[in-house]
Amino acid sequence: MKKSFSTILFLLVTIFIFSEDLSVDLLNTFFSKEEQEKMLDGKFITRMCIKFNAKGENTHLFIKIPVTKWTPENLSSYEIITDDKIFIPYQKSKVNEEHNLNFLNFLTSYRKLAGMVYYSRSSNNIETLIKKSYRLDDKDKKIDDPKYDKVISYTKNKFLQEDNKFGTTYFDSEVYNIDNSFIMVNSNNKPISKGIKIGDKGDYKVISFFIYDDEKEGYYCYFLNAFRINNDNLLKGGLLRPTTFSNRLRAAIVFFLKFLGKDYSSELNPWDEKTLKSGGYKQY
Repeated sequence: MKKSFSTILFLLVTIFIFSEDLSVDLLNTFFSKEEQEKMLDGKFITRMCIKFNAKGENTHLFIKIPVTKWTPENLSSYEIITDDKIFIPYQKSKVNEEHNLNFLNFLTSYRKLAGMVYYSRSSNNIETLIKKSYRLDDKDKKIDDPKYDKVISYTKNKFLQEDNKFGTTYFDSEVYNIDNSFIMVNSNNKPISKGIKIGDKGDYKVISFFIYDDEKEGYYCYFLNAFRINNDNLLKGGLLRPTTFSNRLRAAIVFFLKFLGKDYSSELNPWDEKTLKSGGYKQY
């Protein structure tokens, strides 16, 4: 009897937790009708905004991020915001349980992030961005990536990432599955510093939405970097630049879209010099 009651209670709690997810119209929350139509040709919509705009690289004075379970209310006030949107065609017949399971395991394959490349504006070349990446246990010890045998609504892991700019960053990684769509929320769980403190726990968020649309037969993808910087001197002096974060974000996008069969390696540099001198633009 106790076991039956516990089972019922667990199911009720699970339904309550994810009822909010199911009620959200993900597509129309994160993409305007105009964006949805313009994205169908496979081009990026790219934006960036940094407080003070010391290098004159902003495309927007303000970027409004919709408030949802995955994007908290204060996200629009972060000092650095960069995002990218793109539509990736993918036949409905291929979107099945096996595909979704492979997608889940791909999103939680933290070791595969090692070796990710990006476009470096300082060297004007393609360089290695991620030097190390692996999953951690509760004691921050290196462990194998998870291997799921069925698609689940929610999973949480921890991983360590060493890159060529910020050094080692510790992340909490949450992955949600809603029907045929996936959401991944990575948030640093320890302060970030490189000589000086750059951000506290929870100040750096990397959020990805892969929203499947049955009618258009494809994924509307939304990728977001948000960084809360409590040191204005880093921003006023131009030591942190939005293009740096935009290029890093594009590197992750190119990496993840390969799972969907799209090679965007030629698009690793989202900003050419002519674009930057003109103050940036939306890439339609």
